[in-house]
Amino acid sequence: MISIPRPPIRRRATSGSVTIRTLLAALAWLCLASPAAAHLTPNSEIRLNFAPGLVKADIVVPQAEFGYATGLPTDNSTASLAKAQARVVADMAVLDANGKPWRVAVDRIAFEQIAGPPDLHLELSLTPPPASSDRSLLWRWHVVTREAPNHFALLVVDGDLAGGVSGERELIGALTAGKSELLVERGKAGLGALFLNAMALGAQHIAEGYDHLLFLLALLLPAPMLVAGGRWGEARPPAATLHKLAWIVTAFTVGHSTTLILAALFGVRLPPQPVEAGIALSVLVSAIHAARPVFPGKEPLVAGLFGLVHGLAFATLVSNFGLGTTTRIVAILGFNLGIEAVQLGVVAVTLPVLLMLARWRYGNRARLVLAVLTGIAALVWLSERLGLS
Repeated sequence: MISIPRPPIRRRATSGSVTIRTLLAALAWLCLASPAAAHLTPNSEIRLNFAPGLVKADIVVPQAEFGYATGLPTDNSTASLAKAQARVVADMAVLDANGKPWRVAVDRIAFEQIAGPPDLHLELSLTPPPASSDRSLLWRWHVVTREAPNHFALLVVDGDLAGGVSGERELIGALTAGKSELLVERGKAGLGALFLNAMALGAQHIAEGYDHLLFLLALLLPAPMLVAGGRWGEARPPAATLHKLAWIVTAFTVGHSTTLILAALFGVRLPPQPVEAGIALSVLVSAIHAARPVFPGKEPLVAGLFGLVHGLAFATLVSNFGLGTTTRIVAILGFNLGIEAVQLGVVAVTLPVLLMLARWRYGNRARLVLAVLTGIAALVWLSERLGLS
């Protein structure tokens, strides 16, 4: 059992301490809303992610506070985690408008240190009772706050794909010993809103996924070139170049769409580390090919095969797509269209540059420099993702 220092003895809350606690909650929210999404404050945090038919909850409770309040062991043995899970589930409730309980399933629980002091970390899946709204819930919370009245838990909406919240958190309020319930109302949202927001999420994800874009750009880099003597030689005609680019982008889209559909509808998954390492490897392979032809004429095939790997990375978001088959299909369609829109935008911007580069007297040197820089970035990513650095 891990030995946890005993926090200072806490006094009962008074009206003055309630005001102080409110100020602390506001300060903690400022920390939470900062770009670094680390848990650096001594309060608890509950982050809700809404999807059709489902709410995901990501909960962190400071390990020292939890151990002090409950007297339970705080190591990661099976017995300790079972006791911690039972205590948290007993000290919380999620109810609908009629007081009926939502189903609470614990997907993951661990004592771990992500940033700052160690925490008890839980990931929950919440489903509403039959015929109840999946966008309205009453959150009841007594974890630690019952034994330590100065403690509080911030309740935050971290995402709402159907309602338009993605990447920007919304603070609902602070759960305290004196205010143990908070109502979360998300209003109504239809399939149209789900489609548009999923499309925006797909566009955002690919635009911020530098490794995804770099793989595609490196694969496009030699597209305006023909092979001569085992090297990239003279320029390909513009119409043929456009045709080649279209095949590469389409193959990549088919690849990542296939694994995304398999993940969303059939639960296909791989551990994150090999997937991320595979993406870094794809960037390295495409960079080598951009420097010297490794698989000339087979770029669409390679784009499709590596697209399967990239799709597994996109699949980490499918829990936001809801429970129903219809909603998942609508969300996948919007998500893929968002990705495709950004990819087409990248091609539209880079095509004139690629055509110019193929005909420039120093174009081969520039292509080699870009390929080497891409290869270096890929090696750094691969080293990091394999835990070698």
